[in-house]
Amino acid sequence: MATFMTVLESDLRALSAEARRRYPAVKDAAEHAILKLRSLASPNEIAHDEDILGIFLMACEVKNVKLSVIGLSCLQKLISHEAVAPSALNEILSTLKEHGEMADESVQLKTLQTILIIFQSHLQPDNEENMAHALGICLRLLENSRSSDSVRNTAAATFRQAVALMFDHVLRAESLPSGTFGSGRYISRTSSFASDMNRNVNSLEFLEREVISEGSSLSRNTLSKFGKLGLCLLEDLTTLAAGGSAIWLHANSIQRTFALDILEFILSNYVLLFRTLLPYEQVLRHQICSLLMTSFRINSELEDEAGEPYFHRLVLRSVAHVIRLYSSSLTTESEVFLSMLVRVTALDLPLWHRILVLEILRGFCMEARIMRILFQNFDMNPSNTNVIQGMVKALARVVLSVQYQETSEECLAAVAGMFSSKAKGIEWSLDNDASNTAVLVASEAHTVTLAIEGLLGVVFTVATLTDEAVDDGELESPRGDTGPPTMCTGKTAMLCVAMVDSMWLIILDALSLILAKSQGEAIILEILKGYQAFTQACGVLRAVEPLNSFLASLCKFTINMPSEVEKKSVILSPGSKRTDQLVEQRESIVLTPKNVQVLETLAALDRAIHSPHATTQMGLFLSEVTLEVRVMVVSSQARSWRLIEIEMLQLLETQRVNKYKQIG
Repeated sequence: MATFMTVLESDLRALSAEARRRYPAVKDAAEHAILKLRSLASPNEIAHDEDILGIFLMACEVKNVKLSVIGLSCLQKLISHEAVAPSALNEILSTLKEHGEMADESVQLKTLQTILIIFQSHLQPDNEENMAHALGICLRLLENSRSSDSVRNTAAATFRQAVALMFDHVLRAESLPSGTFGSGRYISRTSSFASDMNRNVNSLEFLEREVISEGSSLSRNTLSKFGKLGLCLLEDLTTLAAGGSAIWLHANSIQRTFALDILEFILSNYVLLFRTLLPYEQVLRHQICSLLMTSFRINSELEDEAGEPYFHRLVLRSVAHVIRLYSSSLTTESEVFLSMLVRVTALDLPLWHRILVLEILRGFCMEARIMRILFQNFDMNPSNTNVIQGMVKALARVVLSVQYQETSEECLAAVAGMFSSKAKGIEWSLDNDASNTAVLVASEAHTVTLAIEGLLGVVFTVATLTDEAVDDGELESPRGDTGPPTMCTGKTAMLCVAMVDSMWLIILDALSLILAKSQGEAIILEILKGYQAFTQACGVLRAVEPLNSFLASLCKFTINMPSEVEKKSVILSPGSKRTDQLVEQRESIVLTPKNVQVLETLAALDRAIHSPHATTQMGLFLSEVTLEVRVMVVSSQARSWRLIEIEMLQLLETQRVNKYKQIG
């Protein structure tokens, strides 16, 4: 404390020296304040003495740059040490408003620093007039055409921090837990989809526990004084984001992008306000959602800032927050937003726009809890549309479209490169001298990669929820089960069955195409992980048709089928004998790395018989399938390649029928 008093006395001496020639009144007041300061022992005593604060306000009033900088610096110290009475806030804000209008950059920056310190202190405004006054100073400096870039950036950062501090205070005033557990920022991608899924599930489980523990479902209509201030700010920000004028903040206009950015920040970090307080929910439902629907434009030729990619990104992120965090209460709005997102993927829009939408859809697919909530609210509700099935179809359509592109091979090679880079933990990038064609191919590959990752996210969602159903006892451990398949009755189990029934064929078509067309080790490994996870989930859920179909698809990739040209060249070779043809045909069987990976996947499924998540029938079935495939590879002899393929596909159904006959 002695240090604070010493520093304050030193500042008063500097003020006296600076004002000595031109401002004798300030000099005399500073010297008087030095004497007064020596008789005071604590910040509390300073707060009750108007002379100390008065000299610094007097120094600011003369509007000399050096005196103003000293005066504002001392004001900051007084406020930080709680040496200012709350009753002085009006006078301080008036002084700051005048200094915000000065042209000197250093004074403007000091003004913004003082505003932030006020919000961090006991002087934080608690009425509409002072709050609007303080925030308005930041907005005017932000939008002043004469402000330097440094001042604008500082004003934007100060306003954002002030808003965060204000809403933190609203949470405390409304007796709600503080913190940003509802943050909607998507979790960064790791080198493994399993890791991504686990991290997202853990994050969302934490969110659900927080919401439930605080009883946020008990909505209330009354607001505290600070709650009303937050509501006023929210309404004005929505108006500004729509291009209007804010009455409460006294701001004619600011950049729509900035206002929308602040709204997105509030939506993602203060979830309990909207879930608990009905006035906030009403603003979200009727004003913010209306703004987002209006801004969700598909015309890429807009000339104002609403046509800029960054504005679209903010709109899409805000839409994602509404769906992700508020779909349970905003069912209709979320259904509309999801339908709009799905529809955009099929439109002829710029690639950057499609990529933004696919990033959002991929984010949903990677979060098992969100997929569960959305599927329950929409696809399993007869009165709503099957939006999740539509989303999966849209992702599959993007993947399947790659086979019709003129640059299909280049695109698939780029996709494989992206998966390979991710597996190594590095960012995939183009060469600096890449041509426009290469950039276009890379952008197309990025859309395909996002779609594949989204489909794999759905696959691992099904697997994750199936494991949860087993852990909750909804599905009994099927190990050793020799009876006929039983119906799933648990809530989670029924949801998993419904998800499998509505999506398995769509997913299989897309993943099998990528598995057939790709050669990169990393992408093949990820696809096969998806095959394995989905197949095991189908086994636990007794989903026979999807199980057999995924296994049949796997078996098609266990050996490398020679092309028709290669087969004819062997058969039509002049002078060759039949035995020579058979030997040459048998010797032409070469297991590619892809074949080996597929066989390893089948072997892993074979070993699943030792897992409590696998039936005895499934284990015997997989063992015989794996063994039979290996026999086919090493002893094909005179059978035609087509016959081998047909036999592998027929084997699945034969084995299943035989097992049920044995049971019967």
